[in-house]
Amino acid sequence: MDKLKILIFMYIEKITTANCPAFSSKIIVQMNTSTVFRIATAIMGLNGIMALFATDNFFSMAGMDVTTDMVTLGQFMGVTFLFFALVAWKASSLTGETLAGMGRIFAIGETMWAAIIAYHVFAGMAEGMTAYANLGVSVVMAVLFFVASRK
Repeated sequence: MDKLKILIFMYIEKITTANCPAFSSKIIVQMNTSTVFRIATAIMGLNGIMALFATDNFFSMAGMDVTTDMVTLGQFMGVTFLFFALVAWKASSLTGETLAGMGRIFAIGETMWAAIIAYHVFAGMAEGMTAYANLGVSVVMAVLFFVASRK
């Protein structure tokens, strides 16, 4: 398990460096902030649906013991993710020319999610596919938002 944590940390360090080929490809360069918000809408919507309607699975896949309190918190979290999905979906029409600024805010938010998930993984409080997938997705989305909103 410790080797896996080290590998994840090394991967995160690699993809967040400026010279990473994955983020200097034509796809990322051509991607605009509006497209990144559409991707974020799908990811947040999926997490919201999972947390709201499959709460037991959502938490147990992360290696957590599910209690009735966890289900209540998870369902609230699911609704919150769905709300953020709506905000991301409407971001371009709500912000107009200031979409890049909104993208930077979402980049900071994704970085905060990545940081807390990484802390939980490295501290042994979360594990499994849910934790690792959300950690990877949060890092990638943070980088996408930072890169796309700099244009």
